[in-house]
Amino acid sequence: MLFMSMLWATSMGSVTATAQGTPDVSNRTDTAKTLAINVHPQMIGGAVPLGSNGGAVFRASAAIQTRGPRHQSHLTIDLLQSAGTPLLRAAQAGYDRRGTAGRSAYRLRGRWMWQPLPALTIHLGRDTLHDGWGRRSLFRGRHSAPVPFVETTFDAGGRLRYRHRIEALQGAASIHCSPDALGDPRFWVPESGRLRTGIERMVVSHRLEVDLGKRLTAALWGAVVWNTEGGERLFEPHYLVPLTSLRPTEYAQGSSDNALVGLEGQWRLGANDQGQRFLYGQLLLDELIVSEILGSTGWWGNKYGLLGGLHWGYPRGAWRIEAAGVRPWTYSHFTPTSAYINGLTPLAHPLGANFLEGSIEGHMSRKKWSVHGRFTASSRGDDPSGGDPTGSLPQIGDIDRTAEAYLWLGGTARRFALLQLDVARTLDLGEDTHVQCFARWEGQQTTLGLVEEQNMGLIFGLRTTGPFLGADW
Repeated sequence: MLFMSMLWATSMGSVTATAQGTPDVSNRTDTAKTLAINVHPQMIGGAVPLGSNGGAVFRASAAIQTRGPRHQSHLTIDLLQSAGTPLLRAAQAGYDRRGTAGRSAYRLRGRWMWQPLPALTIHLGRDTLHDGWGRRSLFRGRHSAPVPFVETTFDAGGRLRYRHRIEALQGAASIHCSPDALGDPRFWVPESGRLRTGIERMVVSHRLEVDLGKRLTAALWGAVVWNTEGGERLFEPHYLVPLTSLRPTEYAQGSSDNALVGLEGQWRLGANDQGQRFLYGQLLLDELIVSEILGSTGWWGNKYGLLGGLHWGYPRGAWRIEAAGVRPWTYSHFTPTSAYINGLTPLAHPLGANFLEGSIEGHMSRKKWSVHGRFTASSRGDDPSGGDPTGSLPQIGDIDRTAEAYLWLGGTARRFALLQLDVARTLDLGEDTHVQCFARWEGQQTTLGLVEEQNMGLIFGLRTTGPFLGADW
């Protein structure tokens, strides 16, 4: 099918009202309270697919924002009409509901930030979250849909920073799918309506960050997931104490919960005026016995992951190269109700476990022109039939494993590659209106065993924000 349409977007700007009426507010900027309403159409139109999944494209957001001397907040609704595999997958993982045709989606985000003390900040709301300096994260990825959370941050401006966060995670709709539902129940997503069910599990995490000199920063991260048991265990006081050691606390609870720990580091390179340049890495430990690793036994319980990358900024842009790998059964638990997922979406890396992935991306601008590019390639060991789990899906409990040894990438190979190139030029429509004309080409290849699928497409038109490239997994 060949479908051609122009994309366009127009900024509606913002309307700001001052809540404290006064003839002279120029000298009272820090104490004024403001209310702003922003309606922002970002993209509307269609695509030229050289394969399937063509059709209309629309992306917009509307927000109400408030700001005071010690607090600020926003309430935002995001709308997406998707076409093409990257946008469709982004909608499934990151949005709340889908329309009757399955291509439209929306989500509701909100956040209230309060700073009662200069060193103390409290965030409360429902929003997307991320941990780490990389585009991906083995701790908490921004690709997952918004979740309710409470976050407390301590930062006195010195070498130490601390963050404590509690999140409420939703269940998977697959357990409620009808017998005639199309697709595999292990990763079945409703064609329309709510993509997830009510609160099924809770997760508490903390992050202690320390500057070890001018260039090196290290962080210790830990998290515990527990099943709410039908609402009877929403509150777990043992995990609410800041700076507590989550792993010993989890053992003290009888080890019925799913505990994770991690280390992270960043090494800054060059001067800041040249752009952000740094090396970074993450080590995640779900479970580990050193003797099993030294013996090369392939024991299934050695569950860990590694991520590393290089970000290189310069005056006209930046580029990043990143690689990650996670062992089988990582993030899973004895039962799926305590897995590290929201619905069926992994909370950390979107590929789940039992994978290797590499990516390179970059952007540059000169005068009115800008170019964005991204290439991602991954390999994961899958179980297409569902009879021999490979540990790649955290929603499959390790009680269902069929062996004691699992090799990295064991199972049927799922190979994925995606190349995207976006070129844009800013139009002269006034100082207060930022509009770009753009063209983006993307080519994708997915191989599962002997089955191969290829898709290519072209999207072009106008936009008012940076490129939204969608999912690349």
